[in-house]
Amino acid sequence: MSFTIHHSQFTFRLPVTGCRMLFLTLCIVHCALCITRSQDIHFSQFNRSPLNLNPANTGFFDGDFRISGIHRNQWKSVTVPYKTFSGAFDMTTPFPHAENNLIGAGIVFNSDKAGDSEYGIFEGALSGSVIQNIGGDSVHFISGGIQLGFVQQSINYSKLTFDNQYDGDAFDPDLPNGETFKNDNFIYFDFSAGVNWLFRLNEKVNLGAGVSLFHINKPRLSFMDNSSSKLNRKFAIDAKSSIGITEKIYLLPALLYQNQYKYKEFDFGTNVKYIANKKPGKFIALYGGIWMRTKDAFFPSIGLDYNELNLGFSYDINTSDLKRASNSKGAYEISLTYIIKKVKPVVIHPPCPVY
Repeated sequence: MSFTIHHSQFTFRLPVTGCRMLFLTLCIVHCALCITRSQDIHFSQFNRSPLNLNPANTGFFDGDFRISGIHRNQWKSVTVPYKTFSGAFDMTTPFPHAENNLIGAGIVFNSDKAGDSEYGIFEGALSGSVIQNIGGDSVHFISGGIQLGFVQQSINYSKLTFDNQYDGDAFDPDLPNGETFKNDNFIYFDFSAGVNWLFRLNEKVNLGAGVSLFHINKPRLSFMDNSSSKLNRKFAIDAKSSIGITEKIYLLPALLYQNQYKYKEFDFGTNVKYIANKKPGKFIALYGGIWMRTKDAFFPSIGLDYNELNLGFSYDINTSDLKRASNSKGAYEISLTYIIKKVKPVVIHPPCPVY
């Protein structure tokens, strides 16, 4: 028994045995093709991948240099794991002749591999932003940013199997598959932009929000040189806050809404931050929280701050229809962020000599 999968870029057939295998395969293929057609990579710890969240986040932090990385491993319990990694570096520098402005600059690399075919995405992007300190009192900030990227998508056809490679009794990888594929990779240019806002209400309460639009140029996507297949624009809104309950306990709620083609994603939740030590050079804070992605998963998270280093971990517990195949096991993520602050020189004004 076999069934045929039609896709805008290629067609292939998969032999199956039994209803359970058919159900599992259909679930996996459905998810994979949805990602292939229109959905970007995503992270549960979305605030730990700031340059993927919004180009206006470039340089939008308290410090001079920021290094961040995040790794996601998904669907290991169902199929070959989908592995995603993102690494970024960004920095700020004063805007020339503008006391209350900063320039943010950064670079981000994304790598994603999915399924048996090793369907892969590799992206390198440059980000730039302008950050305005409104009023010069370090209370109210806005920023605008753009991101220019080059992306390569690839697929390994040799990892796929077809019914022509079954001799009637067993699978023979040496048999020709009977399919003709034109390309196994292609490259495209990508353009995105966004704006950001931050308001420090007082010493204990910060509020922030951002709006971004990705793939503004709607790049062409096709392994078959089909110019009608394009990457849909993605619209995203995020909001976050830091609310001090006591001197040591803070709530850190956040949300993210994304819309791309007919696919929507809504993430929300909160971490609770406990400051264990405030001493300079020995600062320690612990995190714990519960988050949810509607109609897909909920994910507990934990984290640690040690001075300017942040380490985070989360685990997705699958709640969608795929849980029948995944046994509710979704994905784990590990994130790491390190912020470097320059030591500001102390300016000493010599006393006026007295004669």
